[in-house]
Amino acid sequence: MSSLKISQSVGLGGINNLNDVKPVQTALNKLLVLIPPTKALTVDGTLNPRIENSKTIAAIKLFQSKVLNVARPDGRIDANGRTHRKINEKLIDLTLKTTTISKMPVTKAVWMKTAINEMGESEVAGSKANPRILAYFKASKFWGTDDTGGTNAWCGSFVSWIMNQNNIEPVKSAYRAKEWANFGKKIDKPVYGAIGIKSRNGGGHVAFVVGQSADGKSLYMLGGNQENTVNVTKYNTDVWETFVVPADFDATTETLPIYTQKSSVAGSEE
Repeated sequence: MSSLKISQSVGLGGINNLNDVKPVQTALNKLLVLIPPTKALTVDGTLNPRIENSKTIAAIKLFQSKVLNVARPDGRIDANGRTHRKINEKLIDLTLKTTTISKMPVTKAVWMKTAINEMGESEVAGSKANPRILAYFKASKFWGTDDTGGTNAWCGSFVSWIMNQNNIEPVKSAYRAKEWANFGKKIDKPVYGAIGIKSRNGGGHVAFVVGQSADGKSLYMLGGNQENTVNVTKYNTDVWETFVVPADFDATTETLPIYTQKSSVAGSEE
């Protein structure tokens, strides 16, 4: 399932046709990691006659609460409504993660699987914040409580969290992108899994190298705070000033593959 297709509403107060409920149950089962502690739903196209006991509706409400940050979830998915669109967005993220991991080159950059698994984590508009991004902040010892705005840029915090998850010590003041130029050891040319550092208006940016274009003029970088999310973004190769790897990492064994998967294009702020 690459996307959820329904013709009418599903859930509390919905039409609940069997051919709409089944794909909703299948989609939610693919996204269980986003709605713990939900267990796999029975894909039978039906809801519990006692709506208050419906596990499918409970899963819809939990998705709306945890992923959409809805204070009062209604437990209903309308065709092409907000919940439907967000489910499809997350299914696309899941497909991209799975494809990216399956196409990882043979590498000792073990942190890259962790980084890929974070793809799709995004900022939450307004005063609320994505708990995952707040975890990135904690890893870099950044004091912010909001994940939006220029003062809460989180690319460095993202890299810090990834390294912490792999028992690799980040730099001091890891929330500052340009501080990563002091990490580990510098290498002359980018390789898969290396950390790239560049300047931008008002500061810097830091991300992981995942590949290059066929002509070598572009690099594809997996990073946080790229279009306010964790994604792979295409940059001109020459904007990257420094590449670093952990001090004990042998970069001579790594390659720089041609990247052919989905990516965004860097904006002027990145």
